[in-house]
Amino acid sequence: MSVALAHGLRVAFSRFVTLVMTILLLGALVLVWAKVVGTLTANVERNPPIGQPRAVVWQSRVFTTEGQLRRYLHAKGLSYARWVSRHPAAFAVLQAKPAKHGGAAVG
Repeated sequence: MSVALAHGLRVAFSRFVTLVMTILLLGALVLVWAKVVGTLTANVERNPPIGQPRAVVWQSRVFTTEGQLRRYLHAKGLSYARWVSRHPAAFAVLQAKPAKHGGAAVG
């Protein structure tokens, strides 16, 4: 076998191995990304929240009573009645009474 033929076979084999490895790596990459996309789009069962909300966060401030929020809005020159009409869900949080726990003490 001549040196030129041996060199040609080595080059052809090297190109073949490179092509096969590229295809295998691309296939593995596709499988990994399919798994990532499947994980990110899967429906995650969320645990229900514990307890009920007892405060309203408004303009980076936490208000636990209606009076606190009323005074804050008044100091800003805003109407509490208008705020209540525009944010009924937040108003309901301030109106809710904390649930009484009648269970046994945890110890």
